[in-house]
Amino acid sequence: MKQNDKRLWHKCGNAINRLFLWLFIAFSIILAVDLWVLLISAIVVLFDHSATLLLVIRILSACAVIFVIFSHIALWQIMYSPNIYNRLISIVWHKRTRLLIYLSLGYFNVYLLNLYFIRFRYTQYELLQYRINVRYSVLIMIPVANIIVYCAALRGKNQLSVHDATRLYLKGGLATYLIKSNYKNLIYKGT
Repeated sequence: MKQNDKRLWHKCGNAINRLFLWLFIAFSIILAVDLWVLLISAIVVLFDHSATLLLVIRILSACAVIFVIFSHIALWQIMYSPNIYNRLISIVWHKRTRLLIYLSLGYFNVYLLNLYFIRFRYTQYELLQYRINVRYSVLIMIPVANIIVYCAALRGKNQLSVHDATRLYLKGGLATYLIKSNYKNLIYKGT
């Protein structure tokens, strides 16, 4: 009977992780669409100072913040599932992610940095506690402020010059570089 209970809980855990994976994908796609509409609305406001467009920009900005938070919560949930995490990391290793970076206006790099840095910064138990310092996990969500997290990640085994790191960051390839340079260390080898 105990073995059947373990299998049931394992299947439920896998189903919940798959649900969070699909929620992450949905929130990421909605965030990308929101960012594009926000960018187009901001360009239109430059030529037409309409109060309606300013209201649309405010609403889209608020929605973007909500989608950022929810997508990161879903990502934090699935990054502790070994199968899903290994699959996400292997996609970065084996495929080009440049199109995803362009489609998300560069925000895809934020998710990659999250996969690279936060996964090994905290254990799943620590992320659920209120007493630990989670400033890195919050700073990662903000595209310009996450330079601090990139610097912390580069302090490790990756010896890049400041010039090369800056060039990769401006091209949107620094998170991909970090994952590809440490791919063998990032794959979860647990039972």
